[in-house]
Amino acid sequence: MRSRATLRLAFESPAEAQRLAASLAPENEGFLQTRVEGASLVAEASAETPLALLHTLDDALACLGAAQKAARAARR
Repeated sequence: MRSRATLRLAFESPAEAQRLAASLAPENEGFLQTRVEGASLVAEASAETPLALLHTLDDALACLGAAQKAARAARR
């Protein structure tokens, strides 16, 4: 039985959600599917085991955090 999770993350604008979705594009190769709905980023993941799903989500959230940090630094 596969484990599945859906994350819905709200951002300030649709443009920000699009930029962050683009930062996850490398993760989309079979591990994570993303889409933007208004100012929200929706990420759906599935894996063979709960632990593998946890690793996928942890990696995706780390990538999002790094992308947000880079965007803030670029605005300075």
